[in-house]
Amino acid sequence: MTTIVQMTTTTTVFAMVKGDPFALPEEEKPILDQLFKFRHSLQQLRKTSHGNVTVSEMNVKVSELHTIVASLQQLRLENVERDDVVMLSCNRVDNVLDSIWMQIFYMWSKIANMDENLYPTYVSLVTLARSAEALRQSGAWTPEDVAPLAERMRAMDETIAATEGKFLPESMVGDSTHSLGDKIPMGQAVLTSLLNRVHRTITFMNYENDAEVDDLLPLKEELQSILRQLQQYQTKGANMYELTPLSKRLHAIDSSRGPTGKFNHTESEYGSATIAGILNQCFECLNLLVAQFDPVLPETPLYPTYRALLEIHSDLSRVAGNTSLRADPFQLSEALVAIQERLDILEKQRVEGSFVPAGCNAVDAVKLPGQAMLHKLLHDVHALVMQIVDPVSMPVGEALMSTYELLLKQRTALRKMRGWCNAGWDVRKELKLVEEALNSVDATRVNGLFVGASGQVAENADFPVLSDFVDSSGVPDGQSSVSALADECDTLLWQVKAMLSSQKE
Repeated sequence: MTTIVQMTTTTTVFAMVKGDPFALPEEEKPILDQLFKFRHSLQQLRKTSHGNVTVSEMNVKVSELHTIVASLQQLRLENVERDDVVMLSCNRVDNVLDSIWMQIFYMWSKIANMDENLYPTYVSLVTLARSAEALRQSGAWTPEDVAPLAERMRAMDETIAATEGKFLPESMVGDSTHSLGDKIPMGQAVLTSLLNRVHRTITFMNYENDAEVDDLLPLKEELQSILRQLQQYQTKGANMYELTPLSKRLHAIDSSRGPTGKFNHTESEYGSATIAGILNQCFECLNLLVAQFDPVLPETPLYPTYRALLEIHSDLSRVAGNTSLRADPFQLSEALVAIQERLDILEKQRVEGSFVPAGCNAVDAVKLPGQAMLHKLLHDVHALVMQIVDPVSMPVGEALMSTYELLLKQRTALRKMRGWCNAGWDVRKELKLVEEALNSVDATRVNGLFVGASGQVAENADFPVLSDFVDSSGVPDGQSSVSALADECDTLLWQVKAMLSSQKE
């Protein structure tokens, strides 16, 4: 398989200011800083992906580097006629650039050595590996969270077993691997390594779910009982008299966690992640139930937003139930884009987690009746989007990985603050830092899309890939996953601010 990417290196003109053999021209220093930052981002990509990247991700990085190199070329061509500049064979900028190109070629090597007919399998395994690792790093999961990943792996294991342990494209399935000989597609070692890594991560999480820690078993059984009760209330309904004691108990459990998030002050390595996952499920069910007691009435300021969200929810429900539409990626994309544009308009009304209608300030908006119902409805909308696009098949790409990891940290911090608020602590200082982080994430949206730290949607037109690989549209992968996580953070932020507001009263 041959993958060709058009890349532009620097010119052979190198500059140095007269009088100082070690000094760079002043105008090249900003470019050197950009290259340092780019090299660091490339190293982070290698670290987080374990060297397993996709074509679209590499195109994004090469496109970003092309912009820097083009600026450097233009600058040096302009300096050719200057009298205060001496032409040399090399300088520090070029040394850094050489090290970057070496890393890029190394990362391309895994893809270049992959048979293009196996590339879809490679992307699927990369997606599974990243999804499993993100769940493990969250520190909170349940068997229900791990089950979709495990099911995907079982299906892949069965496929490999049917081909005598080899990864084969559909066109070769049915042929004996002995008869294939040297025709076995390239990339077997990389795919096997990825497969084993996903298995190890899933095995670790399953072991955590199955662990029976004596000190934590009563708490685990209690939370499972509360979760079952809340799920029953979701079916038959409940009143505040029934929900209040459950709410108090959940908040008490949450506030009793140690500084490291451990329950019952246990030092056991296992058990806490599963309990944290069940506790989060309980809070989610509880918040959805409580929302019904905070209705959005027609005469309230939030009613127009409520009606707009209801229409979006209705449209998404129709898309979710249309199997023929979901089977066509292009028609599905067109349908979702139109809905996403309407959803973006509504999400712009949120300030620090609260919906702020026209003519109202953010401080007063927190106490407006209907906020809980709007958060529930927005949660349902994002859940429908995730159901439609299937986040296990839609990975968070490298361009958004830092944004995704930042949101994961803020979610963890907000969950801790929720427990601290229950214990009566003043978390305003910590909350301000989280607000700043969430605002910085929101600032990376362009036309409703998250674009990551680069601040722009990547343009890949300058780097066409001459192969059969599916190329990226230039929109960073993982929009639905990042949007859902950002929504969860905003909801938690609103809850903590509401708790702090009630402390004042």
